[in-house]
Amino acid sequence: MQANDPTKLEATLADGRRMTLSLPPSEAKWAADGIKGLHPVPPTHTGRGEEPPALPAEPTLPLQVALLGLGA
Repeated sequence: MQANDPTKLEATLADGRRMTLSLPPSEAKWAADGIKGLHPVPPTHTGRGEEPPALPAEPTLPLQVALLGLGA
């Protein structure tokens, strides 16, 4: 990618991954400035957060399995 490419914006995430955003040409007035109208925003939080609660430990009934296959 060119260093001064006006159609692409590149950022490096906290974990080292690189992300590239490119905007196609558009006649939309809100996008008239292309990527010049965008600016980086600092993250509001990092990490994964709390783990979800565990599923109840009950045996699956054969009817429930059959209904899952039907999309019910």
